[in-house]
Amino acid sequence: MAKILHKIRKVLFYTVSGMELVAAIMIAVGILAHMFFIRQYWAFFGLDGLGSYLEYLFDALIGIELVKLLCRHDLTSMVEVLLFAVTRYLILHHGDTLSVLLSVISIGILFAVRKFLRGDRPPPRAF
Repeated sequence: MAKILHKIRKVLFYTVSGMELVAAIMIAVGILAHMFFIRQYWAFFGLDGLGSYLEYLFDALIGIELVKLLCRHDLTSMVEVLLFAVTRYLILHHGDTLSVLLSVISIGILFAVRKFLRGDRPPPRAF
């Protein structure tokens, strides 16, 4: 039974890793469409612009990272989920100077925690 669960986790992990790659490609295409003023791209997804498009994709990426966290069960995955959440807030919500400063400080703290948890070791393998 443990081998079957391990195989299911492995397949799920690699599936969501592929979904992560697709989301990254969609972000790049969306930015290119925004640069070249292609308004039909947003209408295809039923969105009104780059901001709502990125919000949708960042929500999907946070969900993907959460699934990867549940598959791997390590602290570095949890830090990555928190990094995505704070980065999403920083990119999409144009708040006041204090909230931007606190977001940047929290990202720095998360990077320090990740480095402290990992040390000089290479990043953990998926399986």
